[in-house]
Amino acid sequence: MNQNSFRNQWNEQGFIVIPQLLEASEVRKLQRICDRIFQDWLQESSTPEQAANFTNLAFLTEPRYFIHHPEELPVLLNAIANPKILDILNQIVDEDLLFYNTQYFFNPANHTRAGDWHRDQQFDAPDEDTEKVRMKQSIGIHVHIALIPDSNLEYIPGSHQRWDTPQEREIRKGLNGKKPNSPAMPNATRIHLNSGDAVFFDAWGIHRGNYIADVPRRTFDIIYGTLADWCSPPPTCFLQPNILQELTPESQNLFKGLINILSALNPN
Repeated sequence: MNQNSFRNQWNEQGFIVIPQLLEASEVRKLQRICDRIFQDWLQESSTPEQAANFTNLAFLTEPRYFIHHPEELPVLLNAIANPKILDILNQIVDEDLLFYNTQYFFNPANHTRAGDWHRDQQFDAPDEDTEKVRMKQSIGIHVHIALIPDSNLEYIPGSHQRWDTPQEREIRKGLNGKKPNSPAMPNATRIHLNSGDAVFFDAWGIHRGNYIADVPRRTFDIIYGTLADWCSPPPTCFLQPNILQELTPESQNLFKGLINILSALNPN
């Protein structure tokens, strides 16, 4: 797929599936690190049984996860700044994007459920006008990388370019007796990924996940976006001194801007 095809599909659909973004050896290495962090996260939880039924864990770059595994942090950061990912991002949007966060999606221990339909900009927004402003003034992009096969994401093609239809709004907002996790959302497209595949999708489009206890899931998610006054990237490991020294040039370029912003926001 050439650059124009990427851009056209992004503009029309709001998502792009990239088969075999990562090679098998890269997948194994990344899954080993993410699974180890997952286990550490469960063990530190005050209620591990409850945590095991969450939808995901976030902030995988927190320094505490690497106190005993310092060699793994550069591997994870270089994966976030993978040149293949950055090249695709540059092809689909014209803005310079920051790294915002990571998430690791796993199958719940014993609580199967369908997720709620949502647009990411709705979280903590006081009203729909604010949601619309956020949608127009900022960019948010997820990169879902399947470390084992994953068919849990559903997306409404083209919804990133427009506001809700009346039926979409009823479901997303839970109005008039509709439920936010309703299977009746019109035009829902389920995205199928094999190990190593990735889907890039617009966070402002309508989407949801499904969380099935007896179907293994291990999906690494990276969030990129423009700086927004309603949401700033968390510091995580990036305020540590000399964090860039062991990284590739691509990683250094991606994270330098973020480090400068975080240093300004956290002068102490």
